[in-house]
Amino acid sequence: MQYLKSCFTCLLFLLLSSFVYSQSATPDPQYKFITGPNVLQDRNFYLFTLLEKLPDLPLLLNNDSSLKALATIYKQRVTHPVSNEESAAALLFSDAVILQAGEAFNRLLQQHPAPFARLLREMRSSGLFELHAQESDAGLLAAAWKDAAGGVNYIINAYTKGLGMRYPAIDSARFYVQAPSYKAAVQRSIAQIGKQSKSSDLFFQPSLALALDLLTLNHRDEAGRYEPLSVTNGDVYAQIKKTDWTKYTYSAMLILGASPVGKEMLSDAGKGRCRTGAELFQKGLVPFVIVSGGHVRPVGTSYSEGVEMKKYLVNELKIPANAVLVDPYARHTTTNVRNAVRLAWRSGIPVNKRMLCVSDAMHLVYVNSPVFKQRCMTELGYMPAADIQQADLYFLSFLPDLSSLQANPLDPLDP
Repeated sequence: MQYLKSCFTCLLFLLLSSFVYSQSATPDPQYKFITGPNVLQDRNFYLFTLLEKLPDLPLLLNNDSSLKALATIYKQRVTHPVSNEESAAALLFSDAVILQAGEAFNRLLQQHPAPFARLLREMRSSGLFELHAQESDAGLLAAAWKDAAGGVNYIINAYTKGLGMRYPAIDSARFYVQAPSYKAAVQRSIAQIGKQSKSSDLFFQPSLALALDLLTLNHRDEAGRYEPLSVTNGDVYAQIKKTDWTKYTYSAMLILGASPVGKEMLSDAGKGRCRTGAELFQKGLVPFVIVSGGHVRPVGTSYSEGVEMKKYLVNELKIPANAVLVDPYARHTTTNVRNAVRLAWRSGIPVNKRMLCVSDAMHLVYVNSPVFKQRCMTELGYMPAADIQQADLYFLSFLPDLSSLQANPLDPLDP
């Protein structure tokens, strides 16, 4: 009998543990983000913001002998660089460093479960680590650290050497990275980071500071220009709360962007897609429109496609302003769809209803093809749209996939 009681107790414990884990793994659409020193860091490297801001974690990281040794090395590299040519490269995270820090995180997680429990709870609730949400706590933390380190490396390589960018034609540095004047600007940034370094700095902070400085130096701060989107789209968020979703066939309509090739605010293709979307909206199929597109072409443009599309819909096509959500960030069709899912989920649009997607006919052939799916899997690691169905040349519908909440540090202009 005692044996049976023990077995029952163990089983009950496992079931309760599984329940608690599943609850903690659920992203929260009302999650309150913790803010760091600047919005670019929060958008691209939320893990680092959490490590800096949550109670007890900075002290634990600084007291760990392995991480403390790394902090000393990286501080030395900004205060006493070996050579101007290699000083930026010295701030990259090598595979050995990524492994060493990952092992340290795992050790600290086991030794100090209480403060790390808060960290893991924040990570899972934010949704920004959704691709790793089903991992154990140790697995989630390791994967998130590896992603963040890779993101820092991506920025440093891209904006000091012009290497590694997936789309250099639209994501490149604003300056010739081999120019002496540009190299001098990078060196000044590193020198300033060295002057501002403190004994309490965490091991990743010098490299992180350089990465963020490089984005600012190149005026590639697109990822933070419209935050928080709950304010940018505030009138629409308010209207969403009043909506009776049973009256509509679809939850929302995504109109895909078409970036200009010249200096115009909105391309003719973009206007055409907006006109198609406006006609469907007027038929009452959806209560809301999502327009998607960032500062893409030409490089350095001051116009966001999404912002300009909303202006065109509201001012020229007379669609109510509080019915048009703006995604001002997307740079590719993959992220048009991904960002629409994010906007729907965070704004309160139900993600268990199908969404419409509007574009020109040839573009939708691409979206509804294995080529697009493969591109999503390669660049995002998942397919943001499930069960695509097309009944018309100019629109199709899909079910949102919440893997879209995952932040992508390898896409720093639209993570």
